[in-house]
Amino acid sequence: MAPAMRRFLLAVALLFAVSVAAYAALLAWGSAPAWLRNPLAGFVEPGATVWWFALGGPFQAAPRTLAGILWASIANTAVWLVLVALARLMARIFGGRMARR
Repeated sequence: MAPAMRRFLLAVALLFAVSVAAYAALLAWGSAPAWLRNPLAGFVEPGATVWWFALGGPFQAAPRTLAGILWASIANTAVWLVLVALARLMARIFGGRMARR
């Protein structure tokens, strides 16, 4: 397997693991300090939004079942991978334009 593919799969696995851990932590901590809870909530918010549109019911704030957490973690991983890919594409396009000037 190529080193680039290994790095990509490692990034996917790490993003997924961190997403699952963040969802579990948010679920377990009922009253965590805002400085700890807010960054975690911001990180998993894209996946929770996809979960809410796909599986979640009205007025549910976050996934609470194992299946919901896994689905939201997969969605969160996919969203962050797409955002990183778009950022790399923009850097390649606009970085090349800036270097030519």
